[in-house]
Amino acid sequence: MAAADPIPDLTGLDKTAQLDALRRKMAAIPGRRDHAPTDLPAQSVPLAPVPASSTPTQTPPAGGGGADDVLTPAVRARTLRTIPAPLPMAELLPQGALARGTALSITGAGSVLVGLVAAASAAGHHVAVIGQPKLGLLSVHEHGGDLTKVALVDPGDPNTALDAASICLDGVDLVVTTLGGRDIPPTRARALLARCRSHAAVLVVTDGRMPGLDLTIESRPVAVGGIERGRGRLRTITIETSVHGRGAPARTGRYTVTAPIFGERRLSWSSGSDIGSAGGVTTRRLAAAQ
Repeated sequence: MAAADPIPDLTGLDKTAQLDALRRKMAAIPGRRDHAPTDLPAQSVPLAPVPASSTPTQTPPAGGGGADDVLTPAVRARTLRTIPAPLPMAELLPQGALARGTALSITGAGSVLVGLVAAASAAGHHVAVIGQPKLGLLSVHEHGGDLTKVALVDPGDPNTALDAASICLDGVDLVVTTLGGRDIPPTRARALLARCRSHAAVLVVTDGRMPGLDLTIESRPVAVGGIERGRGRLRTITIETSVHGRGAPARTGRYTVTAPIFGERRLSWSSGSDIGSAGGVTTRRLAAAQ
């Protein structure tokens, strides 16, 4: 199994030394994307992978342009306007994915954050996870994520977490940071959001409130499957998720996360609008939201 790329322990260093260490780590990330402006022309890009045994044809697209204009998978990771989200959660998002240059808040069930990190890293995007000790890397791997694209940052305190997030927005596609249970002042929030938009990154905040966010994702588990009469293995979790934000109608839906069976390698996501049977496993409604 691949291993995540951890940031060295920054405890004991002053704030200037911590920021310098983070900048050096950022510069060492291989394959960093160039700045991806949000005003890129809309293009229909086929998502079918190119077979490893074949060589992509370097044919210029219609309208001129050289071989550099061909949208290979590596180029798509730098130029698309969005970062993918796992289905069927993507159906709740305004653009069917996370739009670059936006910021959002995630609360509730941890599988939402895990799914977003896994989907982004699996698509080749770099992800910085700042101050999230409860995020399980094994769960990210089981969701199909690429841990070689995930950088872990231990900020030490909430103030340093926002400073680290500001630096990571310079060259990381998806930045997940904690707010430490605080309310961020509007002036601090505006500076962070402006940096997010100017570098066409996606900022995700947890454990706090920050003004000016584009989206809020709230979720809660509503049913589990596989446990009967106090015995059995937990096989499925059905989660209810609501998404609302500026200029977007509120949407609510349910999806079911199913554990892999023998011979499978990853968890699967499926629509879970009806609580009943999921993947042949009887589900039971939770007595209280968790």
